[in-house]
Amino acid sequence: MIGDVGPWSMVRAGRIQSRNSLWRCHTLLFHVRGIIHPDIASYPPVHSAAHHAVRSFKSAMSAPMGDQRLLRGGAEVGGRVGRVYGSGRERCTRCSAPINSWRYLMRVAPDRRRSVAAVLVAVLACLSALFVATPAEAEPFCDRPNPPPICFEDPEPTPDRAPTGAFDALEGGFGEVRVSGWATDQDAVAATTSVRVRRDGVQVLSITANLWRSDVGAHGFDQPLPAAAPGPHTICLAAVNVYGGFPHRSSEVGLGCRSYTAGRHLVGSDQYTGPDTQHATAVESDSYAWGKTVVAAYQVGRSATTMGATNIGFTVSYDAGLTWTSGNLPGITRAESGPHQRASDPVVGYSAKHGAWLIATLPINAAGDGALISRSTDGRTWGAPVWAIGNDGQPWDKEWVVCDNWTSSPHYGTCYLTITNLSLNGRIELARSIDGGQTWVTVPNPSGPSVSPSGNGTAPVVRPDGRLVIPYGVNGSYSVFTIDGAGTTWSTPRTLHHGLSRNVDMLRDVAVISADVDATGRVYATWHGCIASTSPCQYNDVLFSSSTDGLTWGTPTVVPINCPDQRLCSTSDRFAPSIAVDPRQPGRIAMIYNDYFGGSVTVQYKSSTDGGHNWREYRDALAGPMPITHMANSTQGRMLGEYLGLSIANSSAVAVFPVALTPPSGGGYNQAMYTHTSLGF
Repeated sequence: MIGDVGPWSMVRAGRIQSRNSLWRCHTLLFHVRGIIHPDIASYPPVHSAAHHAVRSFKSAMSAPMGDQRLLRGGAEVGGRVGRVYGSGRERCTRCSAPINSWRYLMRVAPDRRRSVAAVLVAVLACLSALFVATPAEAEPFCDRPNPPPICFEDPEPTPDRAPTGAFDALEGGFGEVRVSGWATDQDAVAATTSVRVRRDGVQVLSITANLWRSDVGAHGFDQPLPAAAPGPHTICLAAVNVYGGFPHRSSEVGLGCRSYTAGRHLVGSDQYTGPDTQHATAVESDSYAWGKTVVAAYQVGRSATTMGATNIGFTVSYDAGLTWTSGNLPGITRAESGPHQRASDPVVGYSAKHGAWLIATLPINAAGDGALISRSTDGRTWGAPVWAIGNDGQPWDKEWVVCDNWTSSPHYGTCYLTITNLSLNGRIELARSIDGGQTWVTVPNPSGPSVSPSGNGTAPVVRPDGRLVIPYGVNGSYSVFTIDGAGTTWSTPRTLHHGLSRNVDMLRDVAVISADVDATGRVYATWHGCIASTSPCQYNDVLFSSSTDGLTWGTPTVVPINCPDQRLCSTSDRFAPSIAVDPRQPGRIAMIYNDYFGGSVTVQYKSSTDGGHNWREYRDALAGPMPITHMANSTQGRMLGEYLGLSIANSSAVAVFPVALTPPSGGGYNQAMYTHTSLGF
C-alpha cells in the first residue's frame, strides 16, 4: 500500500518497454494455465481468473490513456503511463477485472490453492515485466525516433469553462411572478446548472436548470418567486460556476436583472390639463388578453357636466400584467387631433387570426354618434379610427366588441360589434368585420326591425361553434338572444333574470351585465342587484348564472362574501362586477367588483375553480377604502365606471381598475388606473 492508494489503484509513472512484452505475458499465462492442469475446463475458477486477468491487462495496456483513468472526487491525480485515481476501494472498468479475480480465487476450495498460486505468480511476473521505473531525466519514450505503435501522452489540461445562459423573462403566470430562462456549464458532471435568484440583492431562490426546451435542450427553467412585500423590486439571476480545470473562473456569471412592482401599482393616468373636463381623473376600464399580452382602455379626464371624457387612454402589458406602457388614442377627440368633443364607453377586443387589437369607442358631440374602432397590431401603436356603425345623426349608446378566436369555428376571425340605437326604441344593432376590424358592415335582423331585441348594455361572447350569445339589460332585468356567425339567424330573446337593483346614493352605478365563455361553450354572466323574489331591493348583491348553450340559464345565485361581521357586511352595496374565464381550464373564473360601505368603496377580487359553485375571496381588498368625495363627478353622481377591466393572461387574472387617492392640497383629483400583481385562482 502506498499512502491511501492500493496496489491496484495506483501505479507509479513508468514506461511500456515494448508491445512484445504484453504478448509474451499473454503467452506465459496461458502456458502456465495449461501446465497446472491439462483439463483446465474442469477448474472454472482457475480458468476464469487466468483468462480474465490476461484479457483485462491486454485491454488495459492497449487502451488510450483516457480509458485507464479513475476519478477520485471529480479531480485528476497521478503521473504518466498507467495513472489511476482514487482509493483501493474505487475501480474503473479496465482495472476491476483483476481485482475481482484475486478476491474470487481467494475464496476457492483449498485443494485448488496450488493452481491459484501459480496463476497469481504468473500475473505478478507479467506486471513486473510490463512496468519499469523511468528516471526523471530519461528521454520521453514518445519523443524517440521511430516510436513504437503504442504511445501514451498526457492530454492537454482543460481549463475551467464559465457557465452560459439567459434571463428570458420576468412575468406573471398562474397567479405568481415567475422567472424563466436557461443556463448550462460544460464542466457540470450531472449536466445541470444551478441558478441563484436574488431579489433586491438578497438570494430568495436556487433553481436547477433542467427543464426541457426545444432550443436549448434540458437546460431551461421556469419557476415562481416567493411572495414579496408590496412595492418595487429588482430580480437578478446568476448561473453558478461548476469548477473544472485551472485557472478557476468567477464563482457565478450574471444573467441579468429585471424590475417589477408587487401588489397594487399605477398603469395609466390622465395627463391632460385643459379646462373642459375634470383632470387627473380616469374611469371605466375594460381589458382583453391574448397569451401574455393584455390591453386595457379607459376614459381620461371625465366631464362633470356632460357625457364622456377628454379622450380614451390605453395601457398594454406584454408580461401578463407585470409591467405596462400607457398612452392615449389618436384621432378620436380634439385632444389628439380628432374631430369629436369627447369619448366614452371604451371596450377592448382582439382578432387572433389577424393579429389585431381593437378598441371600440363611443364618440360624443351632442350625443353618442355611433361606434369607432381603433386598431393596432402590437397594442402600443394605434392608427386612426374607422366607423363601425353610426355617423348618421342618430344617438347611440353602450357598444361592445368581440372577435371569434376559436379555430374550430366556421367563422374564425370574424369580429362583431353590438350597440343600442336610442332613436329606434333602444333597438340592438349588429356590425360585422371579416378583415380584423379594418372595415365593418351592418347586419340587420333578417326577420325585420320590428322583432329585433331592444335594450341597452349588451355583452356579447362567441362560443366555440361560432354562435354569438348576447346577454343584455340594465338595472336588474336581463335577457339574452343568439345570432349565428354569419348574422343570418337571430333567436327570439329569452329572460335571463327579472329582478331589481338599488341606486347607491351619490354614486353612478348603472347595473350592466358582464359575460364570458369557456372552451366547452358554457357562458357565464354576472351583474349586481337583488334576487327576483326580493322586493324592495335594499342592498345590491353580486349575482351569477351560467348556461351550456347561451339560451337556457340556471337560477341566479348570490356570490357569497367572507365577512367577520355579517350584520354589517349585509348592509353594503356591491356593484359593477366583471367576470373573466380561463381559456385554458374550463371552470376557472375570476371576478372583480366594487364594494360600497359607509361612504367609501373598496375593490374586491374573487375566484372559483369549479364553475362558480364555490368561491374564494382574495385575502385583502385590491384598493380602498376610497371616500366617494375623491372620485370624479358625473351627471349621475360620483363615478368609478359601469364596468371594470378583468382578463386572464398566462393563467393569471389581470385586473385594471380606477383608484381615487387623496387629492393634492390645492384641490382637484388624484384618480388613475391601477393593477394588482399577481392574482390567481
